[in-house]
Formats: sequence, structure tokens, C-alpha cells
Amino acid sequence: MTAGAQAPATGPRRRGRPPAQRSEETHAAILRAARVCFSKRGYAGTSVAQIAHEAGLTSRAVYHYVDSKPALFADAVAGAHRRVGEEIMSRVAGRRGPRAALRAWIEAFLVLFEEDPSLVQFLGLAVVEAERNPELIDALPDRDAGLSALNHWFVERAVHYGEFAPGVDPDGVITLLEVFAAGLSLLASDGRERDHRAMLDVLGRLAAGHLFTDRREDGAAPG
Repeated sequence: MTAGAQAPATGPRRRGRPPAQRSEETHAAILRAARVCFSKRGYAGTSVAQIAHEAGLTSRAVYHYVDSKPALFADAVAGAHRRVGEEIMSRVAGRRGPRAALRAWIEAFLVLFEEDPSLVQFLGLAVVEAERNPELIDALPDRDAGLSALNHWFVERAVHYGEFAPGVDPDGVITLLEVFAAGLSLLASDGRERDHRAMLDVLGRLAAGHLFTDRREDGAAPG
């Protein structure tokens, strides 16, 4: 060995991904397990042990990431809204024109449902569970955060570009988007996958102006 040269490392090389990345993946698995369990059994009927089992972990491992079941519920809510927001923003931000933007908004929910039905399902469930369990009220995002903030951003964007027809109430559009999201949550929670897809398809056709035919434009009722 020449002077100054370092001896080769001995023993097996450490393999795998960095601990920080594994920690993020474990946390994501816990949040998904929490969404699934809370959606299936409700907040009161779900234990941390059940969530740990769903995630393939021990309860002790789960408590490494959260202090309590309410804290875990709050983390699951925040994570769901964050993921939904990321998908919507990434698809809508680059679109030009109101129809294209609305189609992108619809596409985002389809992608999210394909990725993980519990994401969409949990949005509506969280509101219901917070009403049943007052200790969870603080877990819900306020109007300046979460999906509500995204709906306001979407509508304010359309107002800025003058995309609404005269007389359209922007607050009414925001309410419609909230009702639409609530409906998707309900369909996802009931396991009605076909209805979920059909609703997205119909709304997409409506946004594109392709839901109805142009065969009767005289306003006359069918004979």
C-alpha cells in the first residue's frame, strides 16, 4: 500500500434509502392507514392499535410520530388537504380559459381517486366527525386553508381573468365547488366507484359543453 493511501472499507456496505426518506414514507403510511380506519369505523370506533395494524407497524411506532389519536386525526386531515391541493394546483395553474381550468379541476379529483380513494373519502368524513366530536374541531382547516382556500383561489382566478358570464355570483360558484367535493366524498365513502367516475365524466362533459345534443334549440317541449 502506498504512503498516504487509505485502506479499503471492510464489512458489508450499508444499503437502502436514507433514514429521513424512510421516516417520511412511514409517516405517509400511517396517515393513509388513519384515513382508511377512520373512514371505515369512524373516529370513536377506531383505535391507534387498529391504525398501527393497518400500517403494518406497532402502536409504539405510531406514537413516535404523533402524541394522541386526536393529533393523528388532525395530521390525517392536514395531509389529505395538502395532497388534494397539490394535485389541483399543479393541474389548474397552467391552464388558460375557464373550461380548461374547470376540466383540470375535475381531472385532479379523478387522479386522486385513482391514486387513493381514501383521500377523497376522508375530506367529507372529517367534517362529519368533527361535528360529532368537538375535540376535533381544531383539526379542520379554516376558510383560509385547505380545500376551501383552493376553491376561493379558483374562483378569484376566474374573476381576475373575466371568465364568468355577466350576472354570475362568485360566491355561488364557490358553494357549488364545495357541494361537488362533498358529493364526491359521499360516493367514495359508500364504495360507489362507478357512480364516482360517472359523476366526474358528466361534470367534465358539462364543462366542455358536450353534455347535451343540439337537436332541439327552439325551446319546445318534446311531443
